[in-house]
Amino acid sequence: MAKTKLDWEEYEAITKYIYESLGSQYGIKVRGHGRKFKVKGKSGVEHQVDVLTEQSKGEQILLTAIECKYWNKKVNKDAVMKLSKIMEDSDIAVGIIVCKAGFTRDSQTFAEHEGIKLVELREVEENDGEFQKTIEIGTLDIQFDVEILRGTVTSIDFGSILIADEKEIMEMYYAYLYNLEGRKIPFVNYLKEFSEEIQRRGKLLNTDTINYPISSKLFWKLPDKEVPVEKIAITGFLIKIDNRLKRSFSLTDQVWLIMKELFNKRKLTLSKSGLIWNLPSD
Repeated sequence: MAKTKLDWEEYEAITKYIYESLGSQYGIKVRGHGRKFKVKGKSGVEHQVDVLTEQSKGEQILLTAIECKYWNKKVNKDAVMKLSKIMEDSDIAVGIIVCKAGFTRDSQTFAEHEGIKLVELREVEENDGEFQKTIEIGTLDIQFDVEILRGTVTSIDFGSILIADEKEIMEMYYAYLYNLEGRKIPFVNYLKEFSEEIQRRGKLLNTDTINYPISSKLFWKLPDKEVPVEKIAITGFLIKIDNRLKRSFSLTDQVWLIMKELFNKRKLTLSKSGLIWNLPSD
């Protein structure tokens, strides 16, 4: 069974990717990330930080600590207090907590007091009516310049009957001849061989007739009679067709994750191919 849910490591990696991508235009870089990444505080204690970014502000380096909580329950104020203490001890200016299940009221109140940003990042669900599930990312225009050489049949002569009507000739592509033993022979085989031979000869618009030998008696069965096939002679000529076709394809991507920042109300969506869209705020 295919895996559909994330695990905490993937969740942290995606969070790092989002903030790294969004911050690149502002000179924000990821200094470190992962369970083994730690920062040493003024107290001498090392603190684990899921993602730590840095940004130059003149001669000053601005640090941001991002904590990821891939929990099935809401994040409480204890997680906010812990991050606040790490920031204080490690001279980290900005703190962000990212979770998938939301935040308790106390955690929101305390985070706003401490200046810590709260972000919900979760997989899109069927009932997320406020978000488009599919995003159009562009249009692909393809133009085909194709030159086609094709043999055109003008008549089919069976000896006992001559077929020259265009509609009747087209019907012969689906017709069968029969021998005395009742074996069916698709007439399209002769038509294909005629087209291939007339192409090999390579003379455009030059009418030519090709005869095909018959080794045994053949019949063409019609609804009301059987027509004896005394010979098979196909007449036609070679034509050249210049086809210029243009096709347009709409390129779309599926929304995978939804990201909502609680305090400044920014909304984002992320596709599995890594595309990030900014959505209008409420």
